[in-house]
Amino acid sequence: MIAGRGFHIVVNANAKRGGRRIAVQIARALPGASVRLTKSIQEVEGWLRTIRDPRCILSAGGDGSAVALLNALDRVIPKGDPFPPIGALPLGTGNAWAHALGARKLDTCIRALASHGGAVPTKRYGLLTCNDVLTFFAGCGWDAQILDDYRLQVEASPSSRISKSVWGYLSAMLFRTVPKTVVYGRPHVIVENLGREVFTVTRDRKIVRLDDVGRGAILYEGMASVAGAATCPEFGYGFRAYPFAERVLGLMNVRVYDQAATTAVRDIPKLWKGEHPLRGMTDWFATEVRMTFSRPMPLQIGGEAIGSRLTVDYKTSDRFVDALDWRLLGLA
Repeated sequence: MIAGRGFHIVVNANAKRGGRRIAVQIARALPGASVRLTKSIQEVEGWLRTIRDPRCILSAGGDGSAVALLNALDRVIPKGDPFPPIGALPLGTGNAWAHALGARKLDTCIRALASHGGAVPTKRYGLLTCNDVLTFFAGCGWDAQILDDYRLQVEASPSSRISKSVWGYLSAMLFRTVPKTVVYGRPHVIVENLGREVFTVTRDRKIVRLDDVGRGAILYEGMASVAGAATCPEFGYGFRAYPFAERVLGLMNVRVYDQAATTAVRDIPKLWKGEHPLRGMTDWFATEVRMTFSRPMPLQIGGEAIGSRLTVDYKTSDRFVDALDWRLLGLA
């Protein structure tokens, strides 16, 4: 078999690491693959409509590119029909979803695809919608503010390798986000259950159903530093922001973290590793929630900052995706 036959790979032309160059690199390594360089979601949708019986459709970019592919598929594939196998090649900044699925460096992933024949090994993933956008994580608060501050820092020093690394991410958090948090304080948030039964996680990591919690119940009312939902455990650079997100397929992990900036800075190592229990952290597993904030809060969807919102709706999607599991492809 020609290397890459049956693989369809969409490359983000706007990727920071050079989309056109990467597209050429992939096409040379996988001569049997269909490689498409795109600049817009409309181009992605048009390309998807030409694909028949793919072994796997992969996005080469960051989490934003993976989210764009999922939403394009959602519009192209009729409701009720399954998605084809999906994969993520790490080409972006944080690459949370790709790394959660065991991806390594781009070159390593391409070589693994070139040497693999037959059906790709997959892991079933649930998805959620945030304000009607299909994704695997989203949230309001520090996470969105950090992303915006990190982007501004990279734009200020585009040639600096450090600014684009995990250390750049941490410096944006410490020297840009934390001071803003100290000045503006934490917002008040109401988390309302709009779905069916709700579960939580105990101190010893057991998943238990909450009694007498139905539609309209208030799950949380108080201050919040970060509030969001995910089906993906990572948040880029190995930051396990939602360590329990994969525990209950078909439900999303809803999280609220409420601590002062000074405490959060001290707890960065614990937060990064996803330690549990952690002071100020509360988890639920739900099908639909609404978060209402006391003031407009920065929102990120799939690692892309999209502005501020006063109310955010999260809902588990009827769509599931069989995602390429790089660990089963030999990248463990």
